[in-house]
Amino acid sequence: MLTAASLGLHDLYAHRRMTLVMAAVIAIAVLLYLLLYGYWQGVKLRYPRAAWPYLVVQQEGSLGEFYGSRLSQGSETQLIAAGVTQLIPEIHTIIGTSHSDAILLRGVPVDNYSLIEDFHILAGRPLLPDDPPRLTMIGVQLADTQQISPGSTLRIRGRDFTVAGVFETGSYADFEAWIPIEEAQSLLGWGQDVSVYIIPDEGIFEIGERLPGGVVVVQKGESSNNLVKEWAPLINLLSGVAYGLALAAGISLANVLWRLAWLRRRQLAILRAVGFGRSALTAYLFSQGAVTAALGYLLGLIGALVAGAAFRISTAGISITPVFGVSVIVTSLAFAGLITCLGTILPAWWLNRLNLAHLLQVE
Repeated sequence: MLTAASLGLHDLYAHRRMTLVMAAVIAIAVLLYLLLYGYWQGVKLRYPRAAWPYLVVQQEGSLGEFYGSRLSQGSETQLIAAGVTQLIPEIHTIIGTSHSDAILLRGVPVDNYSLIEDFHILAGRPLLPDDPPRLTMIGVQLADTQQISPGSTLRIRGRDFTVAGVFETGSYADFEAWIPIEEAQSLLGWGQDVSVYIIPDEGIFEIGERLPGGVVVVQKGESSNNLVKEWAPLINLLSGVAYGLALAAGISLANVLWRLAWLRRRQLAILRAVGFGRSALTAYLFSQGAVTAALGYLLGLIGALVAGAAFRISTAGISITPVFGVSVIVTSLAFAGLITCLGTILPAWWLNRLNLAHLLQVE
């Protein structure tokens, strides 16, 4: 088998231009696969679904934890009357004049906002109850985008806020600017209105329960889950394209390997005549397919790393970058292995079915 594999690699090198072209075809399929699932992994990391022991009361049909919900003070009265022991109001909205300068703004109750959001301060300090006005703490991604740090000024809806600290959560909150909820209400002209009320799951309300006034109770983190679901149809469509390219690459590889085997058909027949089995012919083809696919995978991986660093998907103040974690790398290797199998099984089956005596007579 080693002799047959060595012969296969020798033939592959002799036709290196064809090999490079075939590797480029495989690289395109691998590149698309890596970028697709790299971005998909990035989306799921930006919008995690955490198992919080809290419920969110929001306007029905909105993404309250992200933007688009507005509740009057009457909702607070209704929740207190129902027996809710703890209400944490928040404001979530997007500000800015265009897509390029959009900022996610969150108004938080300074005295207890740390109870419902896990964050790690990277620089500066968090917001405190006795802070002077016009202070904000911002996510690390927003800090990188705006090129600001603690002590810098961030302009929010025409007003200058001093950055008290930079935090990290690992979610889309890293693109947010947090300010006291009273200042957010004043900034937006909302009076006493808020976006959501976060309440403990005390068994008073069921998930999905509708309240008077177009209000609904959902699980905390449901907005993130819904945003991920919105991406799913596009990911499924592109997955079909990626596997279609894999099929095309496998067929092309099979054609190339069949052509190389046909050029060597007499020599391969001689190997069979002197005692080499069918497995040797399979090793001859598989060595060529594996090396070509490995080269294509390497080119595709390099291309994905370059493209991922150069291009970000930006939407609603959030940028998504591809994440090439262990799961993405392992599945992409399996993807390249699928192309290898598609490219070698058919030529190997054909070669092993040829008449040995006929091949030995070929000049």
